[in-house]
Amino acid sequence: MSNRLTIKEILERTTEHFVRYQIPNPRLDAEVLLADLLDLERIQLYVRFDQPLIKEEVDQYRERVVMRSKKVPVQYIIGHQEFMSLNFKVNRNVLIPRPETEHLVEAVKDFVELTDREAPVLIDIGTGSGAIAVSLAYYLPQVKVIAVDISPEALKVAQENAELHQVQERIKFAVGSFLEPIKKAGLTVDGIVSNPPYISQQELKVLQPEVRYEPRLALDGGTDGLSAYRQIIQQIDVLKPQGFLAFEIGATQGEQVAALMKKDFEQIRILPDLAGIDRVVFGVKAV
Repeated sequence: MSNRLTIKEILERTTEHFVRYQIPNPRLDAEVLLADLLDLERIQLYVRFDQPLIKEEVDQYRERVVMRSKKVPVQYIIGHQEFMSLNFKVNRNVLIPRPETEHLVEAVKDFVELTDREAPVLIDIGTGSGAIAVSLAYYLPQVKVIAVDISPEALKVAQENAELHQVQERIKFAVGSFLEPIKKAGLTVDGIVSNPPYISQQELKVLQPEVRYEPRLALDGGTDGLSAYRQIIQQIDVLKPQGFLAFEIGATQGEQVAALMKKDFEQIRILPDLAGIDRVVFGVKAV
């Protein structure tokens, strides 16, 4: 790559390079990596097609292209990802927030707004980047959130995101496995929300290469993908009567997770995403 390359030329070369390396969205990834480097919106690249790049920009872009060629996810290269119209810092210590998880946040948001409890306390289990906890605190100013993760490194990212969106005063962070920190503290809460690891160990073997860069702990749902759901449901004595439990689920897990909840919960609903795929299981704790 010459330091006299224009934006148009470097994008074309990178797209061809990504095609050879079987990158799923070659043009899109080329544009996202360059726009982020130049601090531009993607659309602005087209306005500046003939703008030449200086050597430092070409060198930095080349480093990004090499990383992407090795199947490092774009989000880890640029260090952030949008979720619920908010920007979140991400690194390899946390799962990359997915658009489908927004359905989980919306379901919780709708329920909290309808039930109108005063200052409800919610737990986000396996908070990772804090995408769920921070979004709930941001869009529901009446709630307090306890964000739990077994990884101190993940919690550090979540804390940075809470500060970024100025909701750190309403989120407490706790290191621990599932609901153990809440049980130890003797707390009871109004709601539990979680996007737990739900990929079976068999499925993990055949996932796209990019996923191997994400923390395995946040993906591995055990032999059948339901291990985390069972462990959380076994600990729901911390949930107040008429408190809610909301899970994100894998596409085929709705009926199985609903069955696990049947003993202790009522008003159990399986909610689809916009494509009609089961995405959320929601229930209210029986009195």
